[in-house]
Amino acid sequence: MTEVTAAEPQGDRYGRARTPRRRLSRRATYLAAAAIAVTVVVIGIFAFQPSTTPTDPKTLGYTVNDSASTTVSVGIYPDRERSVHCIVQATNSNEAIVGFTEVSLPADPQADPTSAQGLTVEVATTQLAASGHADACWFE
Repeated sequence: MTEVTAAEPQGDRYGRARTPRRRLSRRATYLAAAAIAVTVVVIGIFAFQPSTTPTDPKTLGYTVNDSASTTVSVGIYPDRERSVHCIVQATNSNEAIVGFTEVSLPADPQADPTSAQGLTVEVATTQLAASGHADACWFE
């Protein structure tokens, strides 16, 4: 009698059947969902809280009057609930500050915070300025 043997098992020839993936337990699923929900809430809180600093001021132009003064035109974005204070400064050709002043824009409930309000400021200088610009703003 002749003996017949299979050369290779079928799994080696055609690939093995995949074992089913292990699923997360019910508790792990709930914990993962809770972690995702907490993350979404924290991101929402940070996304919708009011800004702690005003939008950067825009320098619209400047005129060097003489060695004692420079006129600077700036655009400052108003706030409905807080007053905005900004530093306007004049610098010489070496970028050294030769004069500065602080301007205030009071809170205005009717103000549009998306459009800048123009201000013209006279800055006293210690020497001839080369430029003038708005430097920084903050809420008070």
